[in-house]
Amino acid sequence: MKARIRPLAPCALVWNYPDTEPGFAALADACRAEGLTLTPVTPADTGRTIGSLCGGPGPASAPALTGDWPAALIMNGLDRSRLDSFLTRLRAGGVSIPLKAMVTPTNQGWTLAALLAELVREREVFVARAAAEVAQKEQ
Repeated sequence: MKARIRPLAPCALVWNYPDTEPGFAALADACRAEGLTLTPVTPADTGRTIGSLCGGPGPASAPALTGDWPAALIMNGLDRSRLDSFLTRLRAGGVSIPLKAMVTPTNQGWTLAALLAELVREREVFVARAAAEVAQKEQ
C-alpha cells in the first residue's frame, strides 16, 4: 500500500511584519481573497521546517535561532496567475515586505532560519549586481 502524502495547506507565512504595520490589513485581505491562511511566524518558529509551518508533517524542531532578518513573506498554494493577482493586491495595499519566496519541494524541508538566511543572501547578491550595472552605465 502506498503512503499518502498530505499536500501542504495554502498559506502565507509572514516574518517580522507585525499587525501594527500600515500594510498588514491589506496583507490579510489579499490572503483572504486568494484563500491563503495568514500565519505570522516568530523567532520560536525558526527551527521548524517550512513544510511543518504550512501544516505538513515535519521532524521535531531544531533549536530556535536568532537573526536580524528583514520582513519576509513565504507563500504556498498559488499558481502563476493567482500569484500575480496576490502580488498586485499587495502593491495596491501598500504592503512593503522585501523578502518573498514560494514554498518549493526543495525548501519545504528547510528550517525557517535557513530559508530566511538564503533569502537575505540572494537579496544581497541582487542588490550588488544592480549597483554594479548602474556603476557600469555611469562610466
